[in-house]
Amino acid sequence: MNLFSDLMGRGVTLQLNVQSAVMAPVVAAMLADGRVEDSELLQIHAICQTSPVFERNSRLENERLIMKMARMIEDYGVEVVCGRAAQALTPALRETAFTYAVQVIFSDGYVGLLEQEVMQDIAAALQIDPDRARTFVEVVSVMQH
Repeated sequence: MNLFSDLMGRGVTLQLNVQSAVMAPVVAAMLADGRVEDSELLQIHAICQTSPVFERNSRLENERLIMKMARMIEDYGVEVVCGRAAQALTPALRETAFTYAVQVIFSDGYVGLLEQEVMQDIAAALQIDPDRARTFVEVVSVMQH
């Protein structure tokens, strides 16, 4: 028996509120290639500054949220955490979170194979139609020119 099994409380459960659910795929995208680039963190902070979801947060609160999601993804995996995120979000916010994640993978100027695979997993976990996900990727790609 695990000492922490069946515990409920802060830092033990995999419950997500709207902010953490939107941030989960964003952080998963940042971690996708095994490196965290400055440009990815800058993109996440830009998202936080412009998104109504994070408008009341300070930069420190957003950094804590990023770290919390990173630890959760490292412990449970992209599919599990993004699946939980899907449960906490409306279909529209799932699409928003996915599009934010796409912005992050494009932010360093190179989308590698690992990032492409993780984005496929994120789209599936968020229950986003593949054709619609492709449209979001295309739009963000155009925005990078």
